Amino acid sequence: MKKVIGFIKKYWVLLIIILAVTLYIVNLFLRGSQSNGTPTPTPNNKVATFGSLTPGTSSTTDVTNTLGRPIETKTVNGEVVSQYKSTNQYRFHEVVFTNDTAKLIKEIVNTNDKINSDFITNTYGVASNILYEQLANSTFNLYVYPANGIAYLGHTDGTVLEIWYFEPTTIDKFITDWGQGYSNTPFTDTNTQ
Repeated sequence: MKKVIGFIKKYWVLLIIILAVTLYIVNLFLRGSQSNGTPTPTPNNKVATFGSLTPGTSSTTDVTNTLGRPIETKTVNGEVVSQYKSTNQYRFHEVVFTNDTAKLIKEIVNTNDKINSDFITNTYGVASNILYEQLANSTFNLYVYPANGIAYLGHTDGTVLEIWYFEPTTIDKFITDWGQGYSNTPFTDTNTQ
């Protein structure tokens, strides 16, 4: 025992350095390839919600209690679509209901809301799917996180126009249900060839 204590007293600096290097290497190993600082696609399985509203479980009453009375309600393709006041005086939040349950919530984002793409990528990582609007003059894309139930209509400069909340799904089902008018490939004008 005296030999061990004598060894530690004699080489304590070397032992601390070896311990520090070992902990550093273990830390690098546990962090893996995330050391480049770039967000990875969907780093968690967090399901997105719009405040206290969760698509697939929130009822019409829940939405009214949270967003107030709808400004307008209409039926589109057999689904009830209601619009609610937002921070933008010209555009309104939109909720699509099926059987009295919110299925899709579109949050309108205003510049005063101070929400940009970093707000979403810091929580969910880089979007696993980008859908392109099939219009020649469109500069906004739909960045979709199907497993998290969130998408945002945004520009490459970080501007966000809308955030969509939906039940977690696959990208193919998302396109079928909510992404009509969008494609996996950017728009190309066939008339210019």
